[in-house]
Amino acid sequence: MSFVTPRRWAFSEMLRGLRRDGSRSLLSLLLAALALSIPLFIALVFYGLSEPLRSLPMSVELTVFAKDKAPMDKLEAEVKAMPWVASTQIIPRDEALKGLNEKLGLPQRTGSNPLPDILIVTLSSEATSSEIADVAKRIEALSSVDFVPYEASWHEKLQSVSRAVWTGLGCLGAVTALLVVLVLETAIRLTTLAAGSEMRTLYLLGATPIFAVRPYAWRGFVLMGAAAGLALLIAQTGLIILRPALNEAAALYGGELQISLPPPLWCWSFAAISAFIGSLIAALAALSAWRGIIRESGR
Repeated sequence: MSFVTPRRWAFSEMLRGLRRDGSRSLLSLLLAALALSIPLFIALVFYGLSEPLRSLPMSVELTVFAKDKAPMDKLEAEVKAMPWVASTQIIPRDEALKGLNEKLGLPQRTGSNPLPDILIVTLSSEATSSEIADVAKRIEALSSVDFVPYEASWHEKLQSVSRAVWTGLGCLGAVTALLVVLVLETAIRLTTLAAGSEMRTLYLLGATPIFAVRPYAWRGFVLMGAAAGLALLIAQTGLIILRPALNEAAALYGGELQISLPPPLWCWSFAAISAFIGSLIAALAALSAWRGIIRESGR
């Protein structure tokens, strides 16, 4: 048998099965689309609403006040070599005074400048409170540093809140994922209810398991791919309906929310992964029916 012949037969059997089980196939398509659209819509809304939070700076900054006439380039090199230091910026004393006067609304004056040269040190957002304190002590111990004031209590509180939020979202995501998997399995299995009688005939004719399972795997691929496309359409419709209300609420706080579907590449990837999962579930369901026939024949 040629390579093309069994696949041509599987393709024609897939189309015949979809026409024959039209109502079940349509029901499976709708169930799968709804199951996929729920987590997709929730994820898109949460991602859009979290954009203002994601744009906030999460890293702690240390303001390093250098001693008079300290070599700033050397100080910057020493600080950059320390762990957890992400970036540094030197602010000369004249520039620091100018910026201070601008913030206070004072006229720019020439003459004596009481401010020292300043080095702004941005630490990694992954640094813990103890690591931040350790870096500050190491910097303050340098001979060219006067003192290092910083405020990191907000970072610890933010990390605690973030851990609680991510734990809650993880639990919600796990429950939602389990529900989606159960619904998808039920939807796909609806398309394989007639597999028993057909596979019994194929078994008696000496067909291999792969040959018998292939049409159902392809059917699951097509149904879940179509369900993913329909889920994207449902999610987009929901976002269109929800967007005016969210923008109206955001405008009260002087902001704007951008909630939309992800880029096309992401959407195609979502459809491809969903189609692969559908093919896998359908193949396993059909293989289970095939094994049942083998057990019955062996009795």
